[in-house]
Amino acid sequence: MESRIDYAAKKWELGHFEEIYRHPTKAVFSAQSRQFGPVILKIDRNIGQLKSEHHMLAGLSGAYNCKVYAYEESAGLLLEERIIPGTVLRREASLEKRIRIFSGVFDGIHLPAEEGGTYLDWLERICGYCRQNPVAEELPDLAVQARRVCAEMFGRYPDRVLLHGDLHHDNILSRTDGSYAMIDPKGVIGPAIMDLPRFILNELDTDHTCPDGEHIREVIRLLGLQTGYPEADIGRLFFMETVLENIWRVEDGEEANRQELEVAGLFL
Repeated sequence: MESRIDYAAKKWELGHFEEIYRHPTKAVFSAQSRQFGPVILKIDRNIGQLKSEHHMLAGLSGAYNCKVYAYEESAGLLLEERIIPGTVLRREASLEKRIRIFSGVFDGIHLPAEEGGTYLDWLERICGYCRQNPVAEELPDLAVQARRVCAEMFGRYPDRVLLHGDLHHDNILSRTDGSYAMIDPKGVIGPAIMDLPRFILNELDTDHTCPDGEHIREVIRLLGLQTGYPEADIGRLFFMETVLENIWRVEDGEEANRQELEVAGLFL
């Protein structure tokens, strides 16, 4: 890790490092580059995700995403624009404005894709995980239902695009000119509609005065108005995403969030 940091610092004339995240096999730093200005340096020994992120970001104009400045696959290094000031969309108090900003980013980031890992692959994998590992008794059935929803959407919507895969409030940041840009895409493939539900799931963490189910119903209604997708399909994808996220939590050694799953079940 240290040798890669030194290599990147010399190659791109980086200084003023600040650690954002570090793990034995990957790390994220903010830094200052003489050539590019404020940057984010990502280091990952497993280059699969880094490669997908670079592929998606490099294909976009930078209007709705952080720009890519440099990429070295063999070294597992990705140098990106650091969004300034970088205020997360979560800080916006108005639900209507959050959805309007989110929808603008959503509309601007999807490019046609032909091959690669798909959202359906993710759902297949969690079904396999539930079959092979001890989990709460309801999770295997929920995984099968979520996988069925995903397959239905793949059949209903023929478009295949590079999806962000994690397009929520904390991955959409403000620029000084008032525009917003996304960061940290997964570069997974599927119909564009499948980039909606992660935002809905994170709405459960925002401040709202009405019960969770009512709030999510209003979020889905407003997203339907903004995007033109049927509310029923958006709601079912919210169920799918909630199940997916909670099984990932179980894989990481955490407990499933029963409240989230209960709210999501209202929309199946």
